[in-house]
Amino acid sequence: MKKRIAILLCVLMLFSSTFVLVSCKDDSFDKKGYDLSLPVLGEDGWYLVFQDDFDGDALNENIVFGENYNGNTEIWTTSPHSVRWESDDKNKPEQNVYWCPEAVSVSDGTLQIRSFYSSDHVCSDGLCPSQGRFTGGIETRALTEAGNDKGTSDELLFSQAFGYFEVRVKFPDATGLWSAFWLQSSNMRKTGAEGVDGTEIDVFESAFIKHPEKIGHALLWNGYGEYGQVDDFVTDTGKNLYDGYHTFALKWTPLYYVFYVDGQPTWASAAGGVSHVREFLRLTVEIDAGDGYGPHGQRIGKFDEESESVFYVDYVKVWQNSGYSQYEIPDECFAGELDMTN
Repeated sequence: MKKRIAILLCVLMLFSSTFVLVSCKDDSFDKKGYDLSLPVLGEDGWYLVFQDDFDGDALNENIVFGENYNGNTEIWTTSPHSVRWESDDKNKPEQNVYWCPEAVSVSDGTLQIRSFYSSDHVCSDGLCPSQGRFTGGIETRALTEAGNDKGTSDELLFSQAFGYFEVRVKFPDATGLWSAFWLQSSNMRKTGAEGVDGTEIDVFESAFIKHPEKIGHALLWNGYGEYGQVDDFVTDTGKNLYDGYHTFALKWTPLYYVFYVDGQPTWASAAGGVSHVREFLRLTVEIDAGDGYGPHGQRIGKFDEESESVFYVDYVKVWQNSGYSQYEIPDECFAGELDMTN
């Protein structure tokens, strides 16, 4: 009986949320219908979840948590230690790209992610080869099964549905790579409820070194195979985003997403129906696998294997709104299998 009641509640929550989303959906950033204002901490229900200024010598040191926070205090781990992209040329395996914890460090009040080529690389657990392209990232998800990073073995160290997410970063000023701040759901590969059951939310992707005033945002749902859907947007900010530090933020409401660069709204969308499930955070750097292309169809150039580039993160802060929690839907409310393609 309890199970049947729980299922009924899930159905009602999903139906209610879907109805609201469809009736309020607005497909164009240029149209009215979005509240583009930045939230203000302590006003209109906004409260602090955590802020990490990376003040220490390692991850998970001196994070400031809000008074309502009761989750894990060690929320970060390095991105899955494995091959990230295989070389586009089978005759050039040295163009394989690996995420390795040795590329990630914390010092001088910043998180630093290095990107480099090495022919004599050594990592602590021996998972990387000696030759290849190496970079990395951090995220608030750990894997319970090594090598399984497709959502079936996720341990969410920190996750949240809705809220405000902001980072202050300095891009790696180099060709052949891109940095990103993104949120992802463990079950965004499910295809039964569009993006409501999970959407990859790319707050920014820095794939525009040839056009440094531009930045890309994106939403991806239904996995990465034949059912996958994408809505993306490239905006011209009128400033050189590779010059110094800049802030990038997301306001994720139950009805839509709003994206910001240096406090100014740059895109808003409700594509996919808006995710209503908890998602984890990721800050990563990617290197091309030899083809010279990055996201948004951008020609990002050849990776310089003679130099080392660094992505700097000054802070990450996460807020929540007291009016949003009632719209969260548990993962188990969504039926269907994960599309494990790609």
